[in-house]
Amino acid sequence: MKYFKIAKDIDEEYYNAYLKAKKAGVNFLAYRCDISSKKIFIDKKLKILDE
Repeated sequence: MKYFKIAKDIDEEYYNAYLKAKKAGVNFLAYRCDISSKKIFIDKKLKILDE
C-alpha cells in the first residue's frame, strides 16, 4: 500500500463527514503495517488522498 484513500463511491456520507472533520482541524493519520500472529509492526506512514 502506498497511500490511503476513503472509498467515497461506497460511502459518500462517510467521505463528506471526513472532509467536514478535516476542515474543522482534525488531523488524520494512516500507516501501513506488517501483521503476524506474534506482532503488529508499523512500517510506514501513508499519504492520505482526498480525491
